[in-house]
Amino acid sequence: MTGVIVWSCLLGGSIAVGWVCARSFTGLRGAVLSGAIPWLLLLACLLVNEYLLPYAGGGASMWPIAQLLGGTIAAATGFATYRILERRR
Repeated sequence: MTGVIVWSCLLGGSIAVGWVCARSFTGLRGAVLSGAIPWLLLLACLLVNEYLLPYAGGGASMWPIAQLLGGTIAAATGFATYRILERRR
């Protein structure tokens, strides 16, 4: 159940960023920001969890893999939302 919540937050936030970028920016600036903002926000969350929060035990650190997979999906979702809304406008 926790995984569903995490993915819902990740994708919902990316859709929201894409929507805000489509409403606020046009052209290349909006396209770049709609992909970069979700990617960078996920990176910030992962780095805070890794370096600032107390250690919770466990094995190897997997945050680079989480960033590679989750960040790519977040950026693609934000960009796709931006493109869909730009075409509708």
